Amino acid sequence: MFFDKYKERLINFIRKRAFIIILSAVSLIVYIVLGLVTEHIKSTLVDQNLAERWSEDMRMAQVSIFATEDQMIREDDIKKFSYLLEKKLVEAGVSAGDEGEGDAAKTPRIIDTIDIEDMKKSLEEEEFSIPQKTPLQELYNVAYCAQGKVTLSFENRTGENAAAIGVGGDFFLFHPMNFVSGSYFLGDDLMKDKIVIDEEMAWQLFGSTDIIGQSVTIEGVPHYVSGVVKRNDGMISKAAQQDTSFVYMSYESLSRYGTILSGLTESSEISEDGMTASKGGITCIEVVCPNPVKGLAAKICKESLGIKDEFVVVIDNTERFSVFSLLAVLRNFFTRSMWNKAIYYPYWENAARGYEDVLALILLVRLICLLQLILTLVIFTVNSYRHKKWTARGIIQYLSDKKYDLEVEYKRKKEKL
Repeated sequence: MFFDKYKERLINFIRKRAFIIILSAVSLIVYIVLGLVTEHIKSTLVDQNLAERWSEDMRMAQVSIFATEDQMIREDDIKKFSYLLEKKLVEAGVSAGDEGEGDAAKTPRIIDTIDIEDMKKSLEEEEFSIPQKTPLQELYNVAYCAQGKVTLSFENRTGENAAAIGVGGDFFLFHPMNFVSGSYFLGDDLMKDKIVIDEEMAWQLFGSTDIIGQSVTIEGVPHYVSGVVKRNDGMISKAAQQDTSFVYMSYESLSRYGTILSGLTESSEISEDGMTASKGGITCIEVVCPNPVKGLAAKICKESLGIKDEFVVVIDNTERFSVFSLLAVLRNFFTRSMWNKAIYYPYWENAARGYEDVLALILLVRLICLLQLILTLVIFTVNSYRHKKWTARGIIQYLSDKKYDLEVEYKRKKEKL
């Protein structure tokens, strides 16, 4: 009887509030599913999560720097940037650790005492030099690129004005790709004559993707295919200009044999026979480095480049898809496209900005679902309290009686034994 009584009450409660219960169940399911979708999308954006791949404890940051097209950034500027970056990391208390500590030596740590006077020396008072190798270089990495056009030829076939990315540093560390065959080339290779092309370009020139080591000519100079990659699919990837063939080559080759479009350049003679190369055009610099304090890595990178705010955008990719960052996207959603800086964004940044919008809208839907669940719970709690048939004194008395009954039962059983 007791069970039937409460079963009947539960059925009546569900009947009266069927709509609210169904709505709440749907909101909960949508909230969970969209949360899983969000995590899946974030995990697929490999161009933005090097810090997570580099260090599981997330004391690293991946920072992207984009300069406007009217800035002239050369490879010498990148060397200076790397020097200042390392100097400022030391000032921030980052140490490479003692030699002989094994893997622990590669883990960033904060030191307690530093020579403040030495660190306050101005750059003008120091003899500027780039160290060949320092222990701290194991804790950070820098890559850069310029964008342009290049024409590739193989026998009687030509890939004319193909989109080209001229890369320097460990570019492919920041941008792992899906290789159909072969692999990437290294930024410190002595020979700068290797290229990576996509599947479509491979079929266009060779009629095959099994072409590793094959030679193409760029302005009559042979370059060798190091790898063939798949092109990213999807609406956002296509909108981000990945619906065309790309050639990845060294920055040196692009500056000599291609046309740089992404930034300001100047022509410079590089040999006695009158051969010239374009200096400059680098508008994208990417850094992964220790981040002792949230936001510090981005600040250090910006200061190390030394370009005024109106000519540069600095993005901390480590935080760009967090809840607070996406809330900022929602707040500026209708003005995001009103861009007042002439920046030639690479395709991976265009894609990231597109996914920022998608994830921000997903977050908005999740917040609406969460708000509905919270309001339903609050209303149910308030109504239950208003129509309660119990009192605090009654509950205390009930618990006291139950305690007394249990003690009596325990005493009775003990006497039987």
